[in-house]
Amino acid sequence: MDNKIRKELNQIEIPQELRERILLGVEQAKAEMTPLTNKKSRSFGKKVTYFSGIAVLLCGLFIGSAFVSPKMEALASKIPYLNLIFHSKSVGEEIYEQLERKGYKLSSSGIGYNPKKTVSVVLDMKDQEFKKAKPDVEKIVKDILKTRGYDAFSIEISKYVPRQDYVPSEEEKKEMNLLNREVTKKLKQLNYQFDHVQTDPTEPTIFINITGSKNYYNAVKEDVEKAALETVSANHYKGYKINVTRVNARVVPADKGSQITGPLAEGLMSKKEFKVIGVAYKSKPLTFIIRTSVQSSDPKVKELGKKLDQMIVEFLNSKEISSILKNEPYEIIVKSKDNKKIN
Repeated sequence: MDNKIRKELNQIEIPQELRERILLGVEQAKAEMTPLTNKKSRSFGKKVTYFSGIAVLLCGLFIGSAFVSPKMEALASKIPYLNLIFHSKSVGEEIYEQLERKGYKLSSSGIGYNPKKTVSVVLDMKDQEFKKAKPDVEKIVKDILKTRGYDAFSIEISKYVPRQDYVPSEEEKKEMNLLNREVTKKLKQLNYQFDHVQTDPTEPTIFINITGSKNYYNAVKEDVEKAALETVSANHYKGYKINVTRVNARVVPADKGSQITGPLAEGLMSKKEFKVIGVAYKSKPLTFIIRTSVQSSDPKVKELGKKLDQMIVEFLNSKEISSILKNEPYEIIVKSKDNKKIN
C-alpha cells in the first residue's frame, strides 16, 4: 500500500476497526488498478484509479458527516472531487435527513439552481416554534454546505403556509359537471381519441387532452375545439376558451446520462470557483454540456474550460463511471455565457 497514505491514516484519530477497513479498502483498490484512457479521440495518458475501495469509506467520514478534521480532509482530497460526490448522498438528501434526525417537522426541502442557486427549507411549525427553530436550522444547513465546500448557495428558511384551495359554488359545480358530461358525450359521438375533459368555470376554460400520435393531434385539434365550443353554446353558456393539449405520461428508464449528470451537476454547480450555471446531456450521441457564467472574451475562459474538461474526463474514466458507460463514446462541451465552446 502507499506508505504515505498509511502514515496519514495512522495520524488521524479514528476507531481502530474503521482504520483497518480503510486500509483494507486501499489494498484491494491497489490490486484492482486499471489504466483507463479517454474515450474521445485524444489522450490525457493513462488514468489510474485506485480509490474505488477507499472512496466509499472516506465519504462516510468526510462528505456528509460531522467528523471533518484537517487531516481527514487532506486524505480525502486525494480522491477526485467528483467521485466523492458520486459516492455520497446528495446534499438535498443529507439536509433533509439531518433536520429530521434533529426532530424538525419539514414540509419540504430542496436545492434549486435557477434563477439562483438556493437551498430551500420549509418548516411545518407554529409561529413561535418557527422563530425559535430558524437560526438552528440555518446553522445546520450552513455546516453541511461548509463540510462539502459548497459556497455557491444562498439559504432560505421559511414557514409552511397551507394553501387555501378554491371551493366552487353550487352553481359553478352544476355548470362544471354539465359541461364535462356534454362535451365528453359530443367528442365520443365524433369518435375522437381523448382521455380528459375538465371544465373550470372560474377561468372559464375547458381542458381537453387528445391521445394518439402528434400527427393525429395536429389533424383534429381545430375540429375538437369547434365541437366543444358548439356544445358550450348549445347549453347556453358563453365566454369559454377551449384548451386542447396532447400530454402523454410515460415512464422512461434511467439512461447512462441521467445516472451521471446528478453528481456531475451537484459537484460543478455548488462551488463558485467553477462558475457553472447549467449541466445537461443528450443521449445520442452521448454528450455532456456544461454552461458557465464566463464570457468568451474573458482572458481566463480557456483556462476554465480546460480545467472543467479535465475534471469531467477524470470522473468519466474512473472505474465506477466506466462501468456505467461500458465503452460508449462521449463528448464534453463546455460553453461560455455567450454560447461559445471553450474547451
